[in-house]
Amino acid sequence: MDRSTVELVGLITANSRAVAYDLVEPLLRVLMTCHSTFGGDLEKAMIMMAITVRSSRHPDFRKLDDERAGALAVLPGYGTNMRSVAESIGMPKETVRRKVQQLLDAGWIARSGTHLCYSVEGYNAVEPVRNMVTQMYARGYGVVGALARAAVPN
Repeated sequence: MDRSTVELVGLITANSRAVAYDLVEPLLRVLMTCHSTFGGDLEKAMIMMAITVRSSRHPDFRKLDDERAGALAVLPGYGTNMRSVAESIGMPKETVRRKVQQLLDAGWIARSGTHLCYSVEGYNAVEPVRNMVTQMYARGYGVVGALARAAVPN
């Protein structure tokens, strides 16, 4: 039986203390990995995630395999601009401008006109973060799935 998001949120909320460790500990590991990957700068991690969100919506990004991605310098994506990034993550534009420049200098993102794009170098650099996020979701899926199965009336 499929559960709606509202039902699952209700289950998690009703059992929040029982599942807190299993859901929060992986999030802490994601944040620690972001901290390490981005040299202690979680604001850069947030900026990269905002650019990733925009890129990952592009149909060519979704279809891209590792072999084809390796042949590119910049991954396909819609791109975004600094103003949009600043607004989407609630960060001052000047902070975003400064941190975007650092990410550009590192080669983790690229500029195409006024658009910021995800570079292959950046994609590869954040692999530890992607791995931790994947583990977090897998663990969360198991925890929430167990709650949902236990809540099904006999």
